[in-house]
Amino acid sequence: MDRKIPPYLFFIFLSFFSIVLTFVVFKPFISEDISINLVLYSVGKLAGLIGFLFLSILIISGDTARFFDRFFGMDKIIKFQRKFSLITAVFVIAHPLFFMLSSGNYLNYLIPDFAVLPLALGIISLYIFVIVMACSILYKRVSYQSWQYIHILTYILFFFGLYHALNTGSDTGNIFVKSILDILLTGMIIGGIYRTCYKIKQRKFKCFVKEVKWETKDTFTLILKPNKKLNFKAGQFCFLRLNKDKLYARHPFTISNSPDEEDLHFTVKLTGKFTKAVSELKKGEEVIVDGPFGIFTLENNKGNLVFLAGGVGITPFMSMIRNQSKSNDKKNIFLLYGSKKENDTIFKSELDRINGKWLKIIYLFSQEDNPKKIYEKGYINKEIIKKYVEDRENSLFYICGPESMKRLCEKELKALGINNKNIIIESFFW
Repeated sequence: MDRKIPPYLFFIFLSFFSIVLTFVVFKPFISEDISINLVLYSVGKLAGLIGFLFLSILIISGDTARFFDRFFGMDKIIKFQRKFSLITAVFVIAHPLFFMLSSGNYLNYLIPDFAVLPLALGIISLYIFVIVMACSILYKRVSYQSWQYIHILTYILFFFGLYHALNTGSDTGNIFVKSILDILLTGMIIGGIYRTCYKIKQRKFKCFVKEVKWETKDTFTLILKPNKKLNFKAGQFCFLRLNKDKLYARHPFTISNSPDEEDLHFTVKLTGKFTKAVSELKKGEEVIVDGPFGIFTLENNKGNLVFLAGGVGITPFMSMIRNQSKSNDKKNIFLLYGSKKENDTIFKSELDRINGKWLKIIYLFSQEDNPKKIYEKGYINKEIIKKYVEDRENSLFYICGPESMKRLCEKELKALGINNKNIIIESFFW
């Protein structure tokens, strides 16, 4: 059932190219006298080559993220980009820094001299990189329109850096280095074309508010009417943007309705300024929707399904359950659903109506204390799982909820001997 590409393969790929680049740069040491300046200069060259390789991967992975979402999941791609950008920054900054240390001349690497165009464009590339990194850190204050221009800057950064490498680097004549640069250029062109086509397609997709329906005192469902049907799988999410009130950042929300419906439902818990603004949207207002994304979806398997939900983490499961209720080939689903109190339980009335032969539900309330009600008191743990899930070896366990709840459930499942491949966790990180 595992569609994911193992992430370690990517790091093996990077390590291989980095080791070969190191060999190419330091190969002259075999026949030359070694001096401290030569060592510093060579480290600067190596940092430049690796920095450009990493920078290119960042840009290309950003352009093609929507394509590779189906293999890795958008959450893992964005996490990778955030961490990898910091590693890239180290190499990019180290490149001119070690050149400065090797020569003792600092201004030549800080002030562009257009009489030496390749070096000048390299310096400008450094400043563009700093601007892009700063905007990425302050992304919540950058408008959607401004982001489009910033992304154009990344292309300028790449081509300036490529020109700088080809016309300044002493190792670019090496067949291996040249092949890497050719591959990166090809990847950049393909990524740019893919992103452009996606953006054109996305601009044609419009969504307008149909209704804001309150589910509990602090949770509501935003119902959008798209101008054309969005094809998605139950369990996937979209990024939502509001082009108003300086709420520039995109926010991920899981689709809570069945894929066969025309409208789009996003069930949202009030947690801050953005979600409050969403709850106050009026009928007919436009919401920018980007998606669908995510691999937290049902697989083709013959085993039973066990859903472990906490709070608003019920949303992907609700999409799956609604989809299953209309299917002729229903899977056996067992839902363990934890909330603070009964009144906080989202979709409870609807779930109670569906509860039957193929769907069995156990509610857990951590703060409820009413002897007339039938529920479990506390949190989802191994005792609860053992009590209600009999055929654990032939079941797939899906987990979605608060971070602490997900960590606890994963720990308890492993303590019960559940195989990692049978534990699927929705990873929200925003």
